[in-house]
Amino acid sequence: MCKRFIVLILCVCCALMPSLSYVQARVDGDMLELLDEELKLAPHYDEQKMARIDSLQKLANQPGISSSTLVDRWVSLAIEYSNFVSDSSLAYYDRAYVLALNECDSLQRATVRLRRIKTLGIQGYFKEAVQELEELERIGIPEELNDIYLDTGRQLYSYMSAYAHDEPYHDTYYARQDYYRKEQLRLLDKNTDEYKVYLAEYYYDEGNTQRSKEMLIELMDSLSLTDGLYGRAAANLASLCFDEDAFDESAYYLVMSAISDIRCSGKENTSLQRLALYLYEIGDLERAYRYLSTSLADAVFCGTPLRTLEVSELMPLIDAAYKNQLVRQRKYLGITVIVVCILLVALIVAVVYVFRQMRRLHSTHERLSEANRIKEEYIGRFLDLCSIYMDRLDNFGKLVVRKITAGQSEELVKMTKSAKFVEEQNKQFYEDFDAAFLHIYPTFIDEFNSLLRPEERIEIKEPGKLNTGLRIFALLRMGVDDSVKVANFLHYSVNTIYAYRNRMKNKAIDRANFEENVLHIAYVS
Repeated sequence: MCKRFIVLILCVCCALMPSLSYVQARVDGDMLELLDEELKLAPHYDEQKMARIDSLQKLANQPGISSSTLVDRWVSLAIEYSNFVSDSSLAYYDRAYVLALNECDSLQRATVRLRRIKTLGIQGYFKEAVQELEELERIGIPEELNDIYLDTGRQLYSYMSAYAHDEPYHDTYYARQDYYRKEQLRLLDKNTDEYKVYLAEYYYDEGNTQRSKEMLIELMDSLSLTDGLYGRAAANLASLCFDEDAFDESAYYLVMSAISDIRCSGKENTSLQRLALYLYEIGDLERAYRYLSTSLADAVFCGTPLRTLEVSELMPLIDAAYKNQLVRQRKYLGITVIVVCILLVALIVAVVYVFRQMRRLHSTHERLSEANRIKEEYIGRFLDLCSIYMDRLDNFGKLVVRKITAGQSEELVKMTKSAKFVEEQNKQFYEDFDAAFLHIYPTFIDEFNSLLRPEERIEIKEPGKLNTGLRIFALLRMGVDDSVKVANFLHYSVNTIYAYRNRMKNKAIDRANFEENVLHIAYVS
């Protein structure tokens, strides 16, 4: 059966793997891409095919035509459906034969029957086809139909010999096929393309491969891709090259044959199937699976049991290999995805780390800049205050000299003992201190209030000035946390300073950490 033949082909291909690797090098480059594009265009070619069929159907449906004309048009429809949808082809032949049997002459009836036998062979009805052919032979074939008769016999027994390739009947069927072909060669016009194809096939079977190859190449050069004989010639060349171990050429001609089949909308074909087998052997499993699936779909669409059987025998083998490849690819893909994810996470972590370090460096730079600014402010304010009090001391010294010189010692003593004098000096000092501190810490009052409960927050009546409580904590912010020093600085008693500090703590949101929080107001680390 076909299965053993396919296995034999696979074994031969496996033995020739090193040679087949060159096929991939040539075919993958351009030809397979071209074939892939043609497969995408297959629906377009099928639409053109259906458009021709629609035109023929309109002609067949014209009113008032004779029975003979209608039979001829139904036969034309059947021929157009041949190798496309064999069920429809057979249906039109049946319809034409019924009408011809009742209303047409014997020549037309014989014509319909002979053409119908071809379709019976395509669909695998070998017994019925042989019976029909033998009956016609007993009746006698009109001389005008010899070409159709011989082509019908050759094609029918070609199918049968292929179906029974490794069975005892194969030789018998092949002998019958060879008989019809030789008769065709004897009768056909030697200038026709059909004659050249049959002669090339004859030379090939007789072992004259060089002459066969020359004729087939010459024939392909003269035909277009849309000619059915082109695909047949290319397929024969592929077989011939395969026998000569020229696997690269064999694959090339299979591609060309498949392209021709696609453009002709020929669904009853073997080239795509054979090419899938080549690709399977060289490891291109994705294309092998896709081409074989397409070949199977075409065989089912056309209704050709022989081709369906051949593809079905190969399908499990290639399907299993393709699925195993997919499993491996998914496994590798999974590993790759995991590795990529790990690298991506690592990259993200690195980017975040670098970004944070950059932000930290930027923040540190800003804090250092701010610290330098504050230090400069401290120094500047300190120098200003020193300058101010040196001026005041100088002025006060001059005043003392003038008073003593003028004999106003008592007035001088009275003035220095005056509370107003001390008050004025303290007021001036506090104004200078407040201005200097708020210039260095402009947000101190707002941040200090944020540490207090809303209802306890301090309202400043005169902008730019601090009250006693704020001055105490301003000194604390500057690092003067000893209540004795604060009391001396502000000219208050130590108890008063303690009282102010405790009172403010009681107003704080976080009493336990209040003074520590004050130290972090406008903190530069």
